[in-house]
Amino acid sequence: MNERRDSIYAVINLGSSYLSGLLAYKGSDGRVEPITAHRIPTHGCIRQGCIHNIEEAARLISLLIDRLSESLPDGASITGVYVGLECRSMHAETYLASIQLGEDGRIVTQDDLKALEDEVNQAKYSGMEILSVTDPRYRADGKREYTPRGVRCRQLEATYQLVVARQNIITNVEETITKRLGLRLLGIIPTPIAEAVATLTTEESALGCAYVNIGGGTTSIAIYQERLLSALYILPLGGDNITRDLTHLNTRLLESDAELLKLQHGSMNTSVSKTLQIEATSTTGGQSKTFSQLDINRYIDARVREILKNVISIIDEAGFGANVPKGLILAGGVTQTDYFYDTLRKLRFEFREARLRRDVYAEGVSPEFVEEYASVIALAWGAKKEGVSYEVLPLETLMEERPEPAFSTIEPSRPSPSTTSGERLEGGYTFHNQTDPLPEEYAGEEEESREESRVQRPSWISRVKDQLTEIFDTGEDD
Repeated sequence: MNERRDSIYAVINLGSSYLSGLLAYKGSDGRVEPITAHRIPTHGCIRQGCIHNIEEAARLISLLIDRLSESLPDGASITGVYVGLECRSMHAETYLASIQLGEDGRIVTQDDLKALEDEVNQAKYSGMEILSVTDPRYRADGKREYTPRGVRCRQLEATYQLVVARQNIITNVEETITKRLGLRLLGIIPTPIAEAVATLTTEESALGCAYVNIGGGTTSIAIYQERLLSALYILPLGGDNITRDLTHLNTRLLESDAELLKLQHGSMNTSVSKTLQIEATSTTGGQSKTFSQLDINRYIDARVREILKNVISIIDEAGFGANVPKGLILAGGVTQTDYFYDTLRKLRFEFREARLRRDVYAEGVSPEFVEEYASVIALAWGAKKEGVSYEVLPLETLMEERPEPAFSTIEPSRPSPSTTSGERLEGGYTFHNQTDPLPEEYAGEEEESREESRVQRPSWISRVKDQLTEIFDTGEDD
C-alpha cells in the first residue's frame, strides 16, 4: 500500500452559507497537502453556525462526503471527520487555577504544572460544553513567567481560556455525524481559533491583535496577546444581514435574488453617480429588474459599517482597546465586498487581509485554492487523527495487476523542508511555534506595551469607533 495513504485527514466546516470539506495528507513537517476539497450551499439548514435542520444537514453532509470520496482509491472510505464550528453561543471563559507552594516558597516542578492542568480539566459550565482549552498564562508570585518550571515562588497561578458552546448545539452535531451518517466524530474544533492560529504572525499574536472573520451568519472576534487567546466573541451578524437588507429595496426581492444581486453588483462605494442603473435577473427566471447602484451600495455600506462598529465596540468595552496595537486581521466573505478595504483605509488604523501562513500548507497549492478553502486547511492543520480507513483485501486480490487509481485531484508537490522556529517566511512574516519560549525582543515589547497602555492617550480603537459612529449616523465618508 502507498505509504502516504495511511494518514489522510477529513475535515468539514459548518458555515452558515456553505458546507466545506477537505481531504488532505500532512507532511512530516505538519504542512497540509490537499487531496481534494468541495463546498456546497447550506440552503438554510445551518443558521448562525448552528445546525438548524438535522435531516437536511445530514443529507448535505452525506453529499459532501460522497464528493470527497470520489478521490479515494478502491477500498478506501471516509470513516471519521473533524467538524469546524463557529456558532452564536461560542465564547471563551476565563479560568484561574492556582497552587500554594509554602510560606518560604519552593521550586516549581512538572507535577505542579500537572496539578494545575488537572484542575482546569475538571471545570464545568451549566448547559455548555468545553470544546478547547488554551495553553495557560503563568504567574509566579504575581509576575508573568513563560516557563515557570524551575522557578522558586510561593504561589503559582495559571490563567486559561476555555472555549465553550451550548450543549444542544453540540448534541445536534453529534446526532448528525454519528447517528445519522454513522461516522466517527474525531473532534469539534472552534473554527475561529483554528484560523487565527494558522494565520497570525508571531509579532501580531505576541504584541496584541484581533482576528476578525465576517462570515455569512456570524462575525467572530478572537483577541490574542502574548501569543495566546485572551478572548473570543461571536456576533450574530454577517453577510446574511446584508442580503435581507437588499430585499427591501424599492423593488422588493426574494432572498435568493438579493443574494445574487449582492454578489454580482454589491459595493461599499457610495460616491457613484445617482443616475447609475444596473439590471438584475431573477433566480426563478422572472423578468429582469432595474435598480439604482447607489441605493444598493448605501444598503451594503451601512450594514458593513454597523458590523465593524460592533466589532470595535466589543474590543473596546471588553477592556482590550489599548492592547491590540497590531490592529485587525480580517477574513470572511464580507471582506471581499468591493470597496471594503478602501473604506477601512479612510479610518486610518492598522489592519491587514488574513492569509494563511506559508508554513501551514505544502508547496504547489495554488493561492486561489488556499483563499477559497482557508478554513478547512486551517482545520486540517490542527487535526491529529486520520479519517480514512481501508478495506482489508484477500491476498489473491492484492496480487492481481491492475491500474493504480488516480489519487490526488490537486496533485500538490512534495513539501519543502520544515520551517524552523523563527525562520522568515514568504511575505515577510516570522513564525515561532506556539510551544516555543517567547523571543526576548517580543517579551520586552509586550511588557512595555501593557505599562504604556495604562497611562497613554486613548488608543486607535476609541478614535475609529468615534469615526464609525459619525460616518454611520451621517451616511457620509470622511
